[in-house]
Amino acid sequence: MARAWRSCLVLAGGTMAAMSAAAGEPPVESGPFLDLRYRYSNLYSQSAPLRGHANTARLQLGYRWAIGDGWSTYVEGTAVRSLFGRQYDDTSGRRLPYPIEADPKSTGLTNAWLEYRDDDVRVRVGRQYVLMDNGRFVSNNGWRQTSQSFDGVGVSWKAWAGAELGYHWLDQVNRTVGEDFPDRLQRRWKLDAHLLHFDQALPLGKLTAYGYFIRNRTRPANSVRTLGVRWSGTRKLDPDGASLGWIAEVARQHDYGNNPARFSLGYHLAEVSYGYAPFSLKAGEERLGGDGVTPFNVAYGAARAFNGWVGALRIPAAGLRDRYAGAFGQLPIARKASWQVVYRHFTPVLGGPALGNELDAGMLFDVGRGVTLEMQYGDYRAHGYGVDERKLWLIAQYRFGRQP
Repeated sequence: MARAWRSCLVLAGGTMAAMSAAAGEPPVESGPFLDLRYRYSNLYSQSAPLRGHANTARLQLGYRWAIGDGWSTYVEGTAVRSLFGRQYDDTSGRRLPYPIEADPKSTGLTNAWLEYRDDDVRVRVGRQYVLMDNGRFVSNNGWRQTSQSFDGVGVSWKAWAGAELGYHWLDQVNRTVGEDFPDRLQRRWKLDAHLLHFDQALPLGKLTAYGYFIRNRTRPANSVRTLGVRWSGTRKLDPDGASLGWIAEVARQHDYGNNPARFSLGYHLAEVSYGYAPFSLKAGEERLGGDGVTPFNVAYGAARAFNGWVGALRIPAAGLRDRYAGAFGQLPIARKASWQVVYRHFTPVLGGPALGNELDAGMLFDVGRGVTLEMQYGDYRAHGYGVDERKLWLIAQYRFGRQP
């Protein structure tokens, strides 16, 4: 692995040096970044004898140095602590009578990278966050107190007008359980991953094609090959009126590399939204295939943003069809405030009775000077799959500076 890293750094360094001699760069400023987030979670689960109360705090400190000639570097550390005792299961196995809130204690390095950037090319080497499109397949999973980061190299190139080509080689994923988690095999997974990504702006929307080839040396069952295309966009129907938004995506996932299983599973996402800034509606369907033995694998993505906030539902071997509808809006008060309500209905892809329903509702207030206050509530009602769960979150967050 060390030899691979040395070769990668030499290659990236030579490439960036050549580009630095050939092109200018947009200005990059040095500066600090600070993020302090406190979250209270009230947790109810039918499977746990006691109600949970989780008080967790996260501190992120980072600094970006602008070296010059298009070069910059960034280092960031994250610390997560439980306050007022731990009346919740942080997934480490120490608080089993309580419902789960997967934010264990942790202190670690979440970013450490060197970057070259100009008007057309960006190359980043080191530990970094990686977010592909809406984060379904590859994400930093920012909801968790410890975000997910990757070790590797990322390259993007604006090849021609409206087009961008991207490539990542990833050697390791540093997971959201953090550096202090008792099970070392859950802290980080060794990878040999190649992520290919292409965006093309169209007269109407944007077309995306991707291929994610991920070999997981630690957890072979998570070695997958995912190929897909996506068409997304927003169109304003009149200068001062409503907007129409859409996403149409299809993908196919296969076993890859050292995965002991054999499967070929389909995926699609169809979504449409319509409305004005103060009020809009959204409806859609996400389908993750399953063959009765193996479900569609989203181990590197952000699950919470897709199949409900509560997290009671895992993708069953029969697959998952998530049909949802929601309303979104802004409140007419002095500072910016927004709200949302989303209802989800879950059924298996291979047929059978409904798995469950979930109602999620939230409000976000921008207090100003970097401070936001948020309330979220999720209510999952099981129908023969999982158990009833309800969770309430109260969040206060302060940010200073910009996280690159």
